[in-house]
Order: sequence, then C-alpha cells, then structure tokens
Amino acid sequence: MKRLLNIALFIAFQFCYLEWPPNNAMFIFQGEIEIFSKTESWISNFTHPIILIGFLTQMVLLLGAVIPNFNRKLNTLAVLLLGILVLFFFFIGVMALNYKIALSTLPYLVLMLLYFIKYRKL
Repeated sequence: MKRLLNIALFIAFQFCYLEWPPNNAMFIFQGEIEIFSKTESWISNFTHPIILIGFLTQMVLLLGAVIPNFNRKLNTLAVLLLGILVLFFFFIGVMALNYKIALSTLPYLVLMLLYFIKYRKL
C-alpha cells in the first residue's frame, strides 16, 4: 500500500498547477521538462532551494516506491517537505482567488492526509 501511495503522491504533485503574470501558466511536470531541457543552465536551476528540495523529495518518493524496506522516516520527511511546498501553492491560489491553483493542490493534500493517517508512527 505504501508503494502505491508514494506513486500517487508523486503523480499528484506533478499535476499541481502554477500561474503567474503576464499570462504564464504550467503544471509542475511541464516546469520540470523545461528545467531538464535547458542543459546550459542546470547548475543555476538546481541552486534554487524550491527546485532542489522538490527534486530531491520526488526522488525519495520514487525510491520509497521501488525499494521494499525503504527508511520510513526519510519517506515521511519527503512527503512532509513536498506537502509544505504544495500548501504554499494552495495558499497562493486561495489568496489570489485563483481556483485552478487551489484545486490542483487538493489531490496531493488529500493523499498526504491519507499517508499520515495510515502511517502516523515515525
């Protein structure tokens, strides 16, 4: 069950929607494709804390889905760090009255809640 939940959390994070002026919008997966396709600026892309934390925690989620006896504390930390980032997106959507941003974060937040209900022991 934990493997499926990790994969579901990873996919739900990929479909968080972002919008910023003037007329720019993309999902997380589109942003990641953009970052990885520009190889000349990889180092500067990965020095940004949000990108670095997002990338590392996504890798931890995928490792937790693949490795059978993966460290549960590390997995929980990854879910929590991505959750903080998604909550940040959610509050931006609510404050800007942008329902697309706010609603796109709900699948991750619901799955994160399910994760902590099911695996509340660290």
